[in-house]
Amino acid sequence: MNEIWREILYPLGYLSALAFGARFVLQWLMSEWKGKSVVPRAFWQLSLVGNCLLVLHSLIQMQFHVCLVQGCNAIISWRNLNLMQLPERRVKLHTVIELFSLTCVSIVLLFLIEGYYSPDGVVWFRVPLSLEVTSNTPVGLGWHLLGFLGLILFSSRFWVQWWEAEREQSSQLGLSFWWLSLSGGLISLVYFARIDDWVNLIGPLFGLIPYLRNIMLVRASEKH
Repeated sequence: MNEIWREILYPLGYLSALAFGARFVLQWLMSEWKGKSVVPRAFWQLSLVGNCLLVLHSLIQMQFHVCLVQGCNAIISWRNLNLMQLPERRVKLHTVIELFSLTCVSIVLLFLIEGYYSPDGVVWFRVPLSLEVTSNTPVGLGWHLLGFLGLILFSSRFWVQWWEAEREQSSQLGLSFWWLSLSGGLISLVYFARIDDWVNLIGPLFGLIPYLRNIMLVRASEKH
């Protein structure tokens, strides 16, 4: 893809940030209303929309780590919606695992295909091109590895949540989910601020207050 088009299409990523921000605001407000941490169906619907949009954005900007993580998160969002249905309409666990495998393979192939037609070859990690960013300071591999670590930690919350949801056969957000959100969000915030990636920075930034508040609500609920 032409570099100019990468810059022009960068703002599309803000749509995913908007969906991610909206899901936690909605979840936070409903939790305050209920007096405990809850997870509405709309939370996973907005998550799925945000996941798909960010997969597209990271594919355009050639950010493999973001694309892979969000692709897997999209399957988890879909699975939680599936678990909210009647038992007879839920798919088997092996089907979910097959979808994970298919998603990972598809993303790798897309990057290989994109690299095949690119004069620079396959690029797995790069700073996104944005009309808003004027700095050309190179970012070392160490920063990208730190960002990958933050993304893994940040996204592990959904893997932990998924495991608990499969075990209980119901969608829920436990205390471990919110602690992983807070710690992973802080690391991701530092990384995305370093590479001037505002699309991926907005989510961790505006999620800090809901993360902290939900930890408080879960602890208060456990005491009662």
